[in-house]
This record gives sequence, structure tokens and C-alpha cells, in this order.
Amino acid sequence: MMNNYRSYKETDEVYISAEFGFPIALILITSFITYGLLYFFGVITAVLANVFISWVCYFFVYYYGKSDTSITFDFLKGVVIILLVLLFVDYGVYSLVVYQKTGIFNKLYFQIWLGILFGPPILYYAFQYIRYYVELQYMANNYLKVLLIVNHDRELLSYIDVIQFVNTSRHTISDIKLKQPPCFYSEKELSEMNQRVRRNYLAGSVFSERVHMPFDANFLYMSWYSVIEDKYYDIEIPFPFERLIIEKEKYPTDVPKILRGKKTKTMNLHIHTNGGIRLFNEDLVLIDLPFSTPKNVTEDFKKQKASQQRQSHEYYSNPEVFSEIIKKNRNSGGIEERFLIQQKQFCWSISISGLKGNNYMEVFDVAFKNWKTEFTEIEIPQINFLPQKLKIVYRGYHLYPWLTLHINTQKMYHSIQKLTEGNTELPVLFDVVFENSSETDLKFRIVAGEKSLVFDDCEIEMDKDHKQSMDDHLQDLNEDQQKRGLYKEGWDLVFDKKYDLAQEKCNTIKTIDPGYGFAYFLEARILWYKEGFEACLSKKDYFIAKTQHEPAALAHMYNNYGCLYDQESRYDESLSYFEKAILSNPKEGMYVCNLAEIYCKLNNPKKALQTAEKSKELGHESSTLNAILESKGKRYV
Repeated sequence: MMNNYRSYKETDEVYISAEFGFPIALILITSFITYGLLYFFGVITAVLANVFISWVCYFFVYYYGKSDTSITFDFLKGVVIILLVLLFVDYGVYSLVVYQKTGIFNKLYFQIWLGILFGPPILYYAFQYIRYYVELQYMANNYLKVLLIVNHDRELLSYIDVIQFVNTSRHTISDIKLKQPPCFYSEKELSEMNQRVRRNYLAGSVFSERVHMPFDANFLYMSWYSVIEDKYYDIEIPFPFERLIIEKEKYPTDVPKILRGKKTKTMNLHIHTNGGIRLFNEDLVLIDLPFSTPKNVTEDFKKQKASQQRQSHEYYSNPEVFSEIIKKNRNSGGIEERFLIQQKQFCWSISISGLKGNNYMEVFDVAFKNWKTEFTEIEIPQINFLPQKLKIVYRGYHLYPWLTLHINTQKMYHSIQKLTEGNTELPVLFDVVFENSSETDLKFRIVAGEKSLVFDDCEIEMDKDHKQSMDDHLQDLNEDQQKRGLYKEGWDLVFDKKYDLAQEKCNTIKTIDPGYGFAYFLEARILWYKEGFEACLSKKDYFIAKTQHEPAALAHMYNNYGCLYDQESRYDESLSYFEKAILSNPKEGMYVCNLAEIYCKLNNPKKALQTAEKSKELGHESSTLNAILESKGKRYV
């Protein structure tokens, strides 16, 4: 039945293949040669040259790699075809030579020649481009993009044959192509694996790809064989397409919106025992089928499916070993317990202490949901599924996911059962204490009521690069806090006229950060107040150079020298430095107000008023500004 259904098809972009390079180059080179021969030697020589070129080129192509070079009819036929093409192209060259020598030009014949030469290729590629974009638009309008993640308990050893979303009225189907089932590794093999490889295997999904679902799909078809249950399931279930939240695809931005298509949120498909399936996304459960009736199939069919599953792992290709694994998985009770944990919710909260900086947490739970939360929010007990992964993300210059806790949820479940004695209503606290945040030295305790225990069944994964970026950002924040504190203390000492102590604070700032521009502004002011105008002026170039990289500090420095010249009544020089301060920091109204005051002193009330109004627009307030505005630029304080 599915053979008559159409699925999404990737459309190949139209382009001129490199295979056309050789014939096009041959035609162009031959045309240039023919032009010279026609112009200087005449038609017969040009024709003979074309015969020679056709023969040599096709001989090379036809007999390349062959030991027998005897002339065949097929070879001669190919030479003739190439010769006819070259002679036809050469008609244009011939027309050009005739026109140059006689001034005669047959416009009609030349237009017919151009149409025959360029018309078919242009029409061909025009058709291909139209077909390409029509096909792209058809696919975008009829298929929805979705990331599909399929999971089942690894001990089920399920072999999935088919997963397809179908629109039965339009005869369209999704393009899901299932691969070989994942390997099943024993506990011994897992213990010998690299920690990262083991985590990736245990957390990995059976299938995770972006697929294309037909719009208005009304059925989900699935078939799979559960080796542990020895049952084959083949189900057809209505699919609630209308419940999906559909949005426009934004990427890639260099593709027109009409061709990008639409997408929906990630869908998770979980297969469990008794033919049950659960299809959901982050907002809602779309299908929740607790069980389905197995299909009657032959024993040979079952053996074939089991063999395909067995062959996915070299170690278990031995039928006897594989039988032992099946027996162990059936009797362990692990599948049933993990299924129970995935369906069970607890009242739990998390307390995080010992961390520095602005962090938040991403929680990945056993029901395949993930969500972000602030530490203060997750401290409040809520009904949730148990977490299987906790990721801590630091907010710095960027977001840095620097630490991940991978939790053995079965062991966590056992610990909770032990503490609560089966009382599922008793709130549980996961207390995570970072004793040394520069390392992964932490303690994880589970607390329920008055009882608690240390939980060690979690693995710590650290991203060293992100951790270093976090440490660097925290150090920058710490240094910035120190600098700001010392800077304030330095100014307090300046106001108290304790200039030597203020200079000591300034020197300490420069020791922490030699590039901190405001330290040099403070130093310039200390020098001015302590030693006077000439001493500060003599180091003008030095101070400006030291703040050149920091626009705000440079603006302060220019403003400083503007004030310096103002006090010496050197208004033209003062005006120049206030203008430079404004260029360095155009949003600071104080510099604009200072400039307005200089215009007053230079007896330019019009400019003074205009500048004062601009300072007011920037939000600056002062008695000087009010005086200039009230006096229309004639008076200042």
C-alpha cells in the first residue's frame, strides 16, 4: 500500500556541471583558431582544421584506456557529429570575417544561427530552474519539518521496522528511514568504556533526525519486534495533526520565506512493553497508547528479526550468548522498574550552595522532558518526574554550560524509597553543595523529612573551556569591583585633600589593571589639585594616550583639560577639548553643558542656548544649565 505514497524528496539544485567544461572549451578554442584561418587562409583550410581537431579530440576521448585503436564505424560517426557541431558554430565566425572584409552582414541568418546555438541550452536550463523551484515550493507546502526522537528501554532489544506519518487522502508519507538497531552492551563492557562514551551510549536515542511529515497527516503506522517479549507489533493509530503548534521556518535566511517551509516542535516517541507507545512534545501528549495486540507472525519471521538484532553487536552474534542476555533481561525486572520510574512523579526540590556568579539550571527528566529554571525557583518543592541529568549554565559574556550531573535514576529511586519508606507524598530535597567551585568537589545529599543520605551514583562532566571562561569572567567581575571600590575611596580622599593617600589608591588600581582609564583621570586630577595647572598640563599627552582605548575615560580626560583651560581663561583651547569630550562620549550631557558655558564666556548666546538645549535633551541637570536656559545664553553660574 505504501508504494503508492509520495514522501518528501530532496531536490537537487540546478547548476552547470564541470562535465560541460571540456566541450565548451573545445568549441571556443576551435572558434578562435577558425577565425584566424578563415581570415588569412580561406574556407578550405578552416574546414580541414576543424576535421583535424574533431578527429584528434574524439580519438583521445573514444580510445582513452583502450589497447585496441582500430578505427570503427562508431568512432567515425562521433567524429562527424563533432565536426558538424563545430562547423555550425563556425558559421558565426564566418559571418564576422565576411563582414570585416566586405561589409556585408546577413542579419536574418545570423539571428537564426544565434537562436539555434543558444536557444535550446537557455530553454533547457530555464525549464530545469522552474522545475527546481516548483518542486521546492511543493515540498515546502506539503511537508512539515520536525525533529523526531525515538527511545525505548535498551534491554527490550527492539527491532523497529516502520515508523511513518501518513496522509491517506493525499497519499503522502513521511521520509523516516530507520537504521540498524543500536548495540546492546553488557555491564562488563560498559564498565570498561570511556566515561564519556558510556554516557553517550546510555543517554543515546534509537533514532534522532529531522524528518518531513505530510501536512494533515491522519495516521501513524508502526511495526516492531520486541525480542525480550518475543512479540511483533504492527499498529495503525489516528494521529492528531491539528494539535501541533506550527510555525514558519526562519532558516536559512538566504532562502525565500515561501521555500523555507514550516516546522513544529521536537516530538519524542517512546516505545515500551506490551506494545505501548507514547508520542509527545514539550507542550502536550499527542498519543498515549498503553498497550496493543501483537500480530501473529511465523516463528521463522521472529527468528529473522532476532537475528538482525543480534548481528548489530559482534559479541552477541553468538546465539548462545544472545540467549543468555535475553534470559537475564527477562528475569532482572529492570525494564519494568524503569518503566515505573518514567511514569511516577515525586514532590522534590533542589538546593544549590557554594557556587559563585549568576548560574541557572537545565533539568532533563526521565520522561524525556527538559526545562530551564533559576535556582530560587527550583528550591520550591514541586511535583515532577525524577531528574536524570542536571546541567548548570553560567551567565557571563555568553552562556557557558560548564557542569553536568548524570544521575543513575534507578539508584536515586531506591534511595528515595529507602528514605520515605514508600510515602510518595513526603517532599524530597536534593541538596547539592559545592565545597570548592574551582574543582568538581561537590556533595549530593538526598533529604526526606529528618532522614538523609549521601548519593554517589551520579557522574560529573565538566566542560573545561567553559569552566575557564566562567573563571575568567568571575575574575574580571572581582577585579572590576575592587577597582570601583578603590576609585571611590580615592575620590573621597581627594575631597578630604589627602592627595598622597589618594595617589596610593590610584597606584593600587593600576597594579590590578594597568589599562583602567579612569585611574589615569583620577591621577590627573590629583596632580592638578596638588601641583597646579602647569604640572597637569605637562603630562597632558601622557594621560590622553593612557585613556585612548577607553572612550568614556578619554572623554573624562578631555573634559578635565577643558576645565583646566577654562580656569586659566583660555576659552578657545577649552572649547576645543570640550568638543573632543563630546565626540568621545556624545551621550554625556555634562560635557555639552560645559561647552555651552564656554560659548557664554565667548559672548555667543545663540550657540550657548542651542548647546544648552541639547544638554537638557540628554538629561543633564545643573544650576549652570538652568541659568543659561533662563538667560537665553547670556548668563551662566
